[in-house]
Amino acid sequence: MNITARRISGSTFSEEDKLEVTFNSDNQPMASVVHTIELVSGINVTHGGGGQPADYLHYKAIDRDADDDGIIDYSDIEMVVVQESQGTSVIKVVCEAVTKADADTFNVEMVAYGEREKVALDLGEEFTEVAPTLTPTVLKTGEITLEWSTDNFV
Repeated sequence: MNITARRISGSTFSEEDKLEVTFNSDNQPMASVVHTIELVSGINVTHGGGGQPADYLHYKAIDRDADDDGIIDYSDIEMVVVQESQGTSVIKVVCEAVTKADADTFNVEMVAYGEREKVALDLGEEFTEVAPTLTPTVLKTGEITLEWSTDNFV
């Protein structure tokens, strides 16, 4: 799996830019993909209408809804990013991805965990087993430089 991004609109004379973000799942159906930005340096940048860096938001693919099985296409999204003041910012786009196979495995493990917990509690025994966890895959793009400035009259 990998993620790449590029700026597709905006200029050095506006605070707003639009990024095209391409996610390659290696043809694995995905249960969830959420995106955020990482501020590497410079002026703070928001995304998706006000999300702060490290706030994960759910973006779905451009002009595509879920298929008949409910699988959402996350392959190509657009993300609006806005610099909070004039200056230069360096960001990365970050995503957390969970494959459908990993989510299905986690769900089976959680059901089994719940059954073991119920049996232990019904027997009056202490249940100390740690619940299963689902750890998403974290992917990051390279650095994207955003600049918002003004021009001088000459």
